[in-house]
Amino acid sequence: VKIERESGVAWITIDSPPINLLGPALIGGLAQAIEVLSADDSTRVAVFRSADPDFFIAHGDVEAILAFPAEPGPPVESLPITHQILEDLRRLPQVTIAQIEGMTRGGGSEVALALDMRFGAIGKAVFGQPEVALGILPGAGGTARLTRMLGRGRASEIILGGDDFTAEEAAQYGWINRALPPAELGP
Repeated sequence: VKIERESGVAWITIDSPPINLLGPALIGGLAQAIEVLSADDSTRVAVFRSADPDFFIAHGDVEAILAFPAEPGPPVESLPITHQILEDLRRLPQVTIAQIEGMTRGGGSEVALALDMRFGAIGKAVFGQPEVALGILPGAGGTARLTRMLGRGRASEIILGGDDFTAEEAAQYGWINRALPPAELGP
């Protein structure tokens, strides 16, 4: 994760090839960006974008998820690290924006949902919560945040259906603020 700042705006560029999986490396990069932004009084807006226009954050790292213990451990007092990072993103003092040009499913969608606003590129951005097809739930806030934003029925359709949605559909549902032509997304 790379941070560039200019005139009160921070550009946070996600660059975790090959497809920006939300795994330990990317979570660590987001944690570092949160630390920098939390201490930055001069930055008013933080735009999260990807170095690879085909993938905002493709999805969670399934191999890392499958490596979790099958049996639940003892109760814990704090949030799991992914939940904590997303909650820290939600609480940043800056206005946070996701500039989504490509695939953002599962954990990627959940990162975008933790930000204040989301804008998607028409014809390029793809949104989804495919976890149920894998036998898991959107466990990083997708169920709660989608339900709050879209209502129970629409969130259930997205989560239980496991389908992909275009930027136009995501905007119509309220998942993103607006779907824009790719050339207008950055400006």
